[in-house]
Amino acid sequence: MLLWIRSAHRPGRPARRASVALIGAGLLLPILAGCGGKSSHSPAREAASAQAAPADDRVIGPGGEAGVYHRLEAGQTLYRLALLYEVPLDRLLGLNGIADPTDIPAGSPIFIPGATRSLPYPGPTLAPLSWPLRGRVTSRYGVSRGSRSHHAGVDIDGENGDPIYAAAGGRVLEAGRGGEYGRYVLIDHGDGLQTLYAHASRLLVQPGQKVEAGMEIALVGQSGNARGAHLHFEVRQAGRAVDPLPYLRGHAPARAASQ
Repeated sequence: MLLWIRSAHRPGRPARRASVALIGAGLLLPILAGCGGKSSHSPAREAASAQAAPADDRVIGPGGEAGVYHRLEAGQTLYRLALLYEVPLDRLLGLNGIADPTDIPAGSPIFIPGATRSLPYPGPTLAPLSWPLRGRVTSRYGVSRGSRSHHAGVDIDGENGDPIYAAAGGRVLEAGRGGEYGRYVLIDHGDGLQTLYAHASRLLVQPGQKVEAGMEIALVGQSGNARGAHLHFEVRQAGRAVDPLPYLRGHAPARAASQ
C-alpha cells in the first residue's frame, strides 16, 4: 500500500495538522484538524496557495523511505535519472531491484528516495549520442569492485566482425593502432565532445574523414589488451573521459539473433 503524504500548511498562515483516512481499498480522504465545525474553504485562497506552494508527490516506497515514483519512458535512461535527482545510481539499482540498468522495460516506475516531486526529464539534447554497437554492457565506467584501475569507458559485448557505428556525426581525428587500445578510431563531434572506439579488428575510416551518425567506422575485434571480442567505447568532454552512459540515447539495443 502506498501512503500519500500531503502538506496542508500554507505560506503566511498558521500550520494545521493533516491526517489521512483510509476508506475501502485505495481511497484516500484528507481530514483537516482545526477548530469548530465551519468550513474554511475559499476558492480564491485555495488557488493562490496552490500556485505559491510546490507540489508534494511523496509516497512511502521500498524500505519505508519517502520519495516519488518516476515512470521511465522510452528513450530515458536510469543514469540520466540518477543525475537529474542527484541520487547515486547504485542506490536506485538496489531500491528498485534492478540487476541490469541497460535493460529496463519502457514505462517502468522507478522509486526516487528523498524526492518530493517528479521532475521533468531533460530534453534529447542532453543525450546526443546513439549506441555504437548492438550488445550488452559488460563493464561500466569507473573503478570496478576488486580492482584499483579506473575504466575510462564502457565495454559492449560483440562478436568478431560486428559493425561499429559512429555515435554522432563529426570528423575522424585518429584512426590506427595505439597500445592497449589496439585498433581504434577517435572522432571529434564539436563543442568539446569526442568519442573513441577501441579493440577493433578492422578500421573502415581514415584521419580527416567526415562521418555521419550511424555510419560504419570499424569492425569488432579483440586487438590490444582485449580479453574476448568487444567494443571499448569512451566519451570525452573537453579532453577528459566521462561516463558515456548518460550521453547515450535510450537503452543498449540487443544484438540480432544469429542466423
